[in-house]
Amino acid sequence: MKLFTLAALSAASLSLAACGGSSVDGDMSDTDLPAKYDSLEGLVAGAEAGELETASEAMMAGTATMSGALGVGDLGDDGNLEALGDLALTADFTGGTVTGTANNFALYDQDTQAVEAELSGSLSINGTITGTGMTADADGTLNDGEDHLVDLVMDGIFYDYEGDLAVYGDVSGTIDGDYEEGGYAAIAD
Repeated sequence: MKLFTLAALSAASLSLAACGGSSVDGDMSDTDLPAKYDSLEGLVAGAEAGELETASEAMMAGTATMSGALGVGDLGDDGNLEALGDLALTADFTGGTVTGTANNFALYDQDTQAVEAELSGSLSINGTITGTGMTADADGTLNDGEDHLVDLVMDGIFYDYEGDLAVYGDVSGTIDGDYEEGGYAAIAD
């Protein structure tokens, strides 16, 4: 399964290539990310290596606000662009819901990390929490000079990341009717 480039992993970088045996369906190890997402590096590396414990009941009590990134890769005519944006989530563990927004997207060249285009608009996120997992819809319109209809599903796991609540998972669905895949990660504020 293809996943997005979320952060540099040690000496390696992140990729959109498949990997069996990780705790989530993807491996991210080919491309460096913009510096503003560096805080997610350890989360992505730990989740991919299967080194993180799922979040405890105590961590998943009440409500938590989380910040991170959501990305979709292999876009554009040559498949070398990645849409990457800021992710803000509110997990209501008592009510079993997750809501939020993904915005401030840009299209990055996967080889050089140069910004090819800024995208206006946002995705509205609404979903449910079951056990230590979450599933949510991320829907909306992004615009880079023309509208792009986005209809994605987020599927992830809540983790204990260095004592902080975190979530990491896959994204799949359609952009302008074409099937796309990616991923997301966020850490409690």
